Formats: sequence, structure tokens, C-alpha cells
Amino acid sequence: MVDHKRLANYIGLTVRRLRQDREFTLQALADESGVSKSYLGDIEKGRKNPTTDVLEAIAQALEVAPRRLLYHAALDEEDPFFEPEQLTLEADAEEVVETRELAQLARRLRPADRRLLIDLARRLSR
Repeated sequence: MVDHKRLANYIGLTVRRLRQDREFTLQALADESGVSKSYLGDIEKGRKNPTTDVLEAIAQALEVAPRRLLYHAALDEEDPFFEPEQLTLEADAEEVVETRELAQLARRLRPADRRLLIDLARRLSR
């Protein structure tokens, strides 16, 4: 019998990999995301299907875009859920993600600091 993994398994493996890459314990990720430690453990083991709200909270705590988390889950290197050509996210290229993050960060700055950031960006782009 062929073992067919569910997308939940891939999401769990990806969350675990990202958590370990950032040297977070389950408790630390629970504290950062607001998701209980036991629920995170079940997600990592593929026992639970997290809602989009939970995925967004986990992704934010791991400092990764939620779409990027799902994209990596679907492209698991050892046993992909999808083949890379099935998941082309041209609109989510690294440059676009970085630009979006810069814009979000800039919105939180005071006007004087925002002008300083713009000035710095202009100087760096020359």
C-alpha cells in the first residue's frame, strides 16, 4: 500500500523545520504565536489541520510570509506534495516579499524616521 501524505503532514514538517532553524522550542513558538504548545505539537506531527488564522500566527512568529510557509510545505525536498512547476508564485518572488516587508515596516515609523529611511534607500540605490 502506498503511503499518501496529507498536506497537513507537509505543513507540520515545514513548521518544525522553520522552528528548529530559528532555534525555537515548541514553548517559545507557542509564546510568540499565541498557539498552544500541544496544538503546535499536533500540527508538527500532521495530526491537526491548522486554520488559516493559526497558520498566519505561526508564520508571523517564525518571521515568514504565510504563503511562503505553505509554498515550502508543498515543495518538501524529500517527498514533494507538488512538483515545483505546479507551484509557480511569480507574484511572491523574494524581491516582492522584501518590498512588501519594507512597506509594512515603513508604515510603523514616525514621519521623520520614514523620511530618513527613504533618504537612505535612495543613497543605497545609486
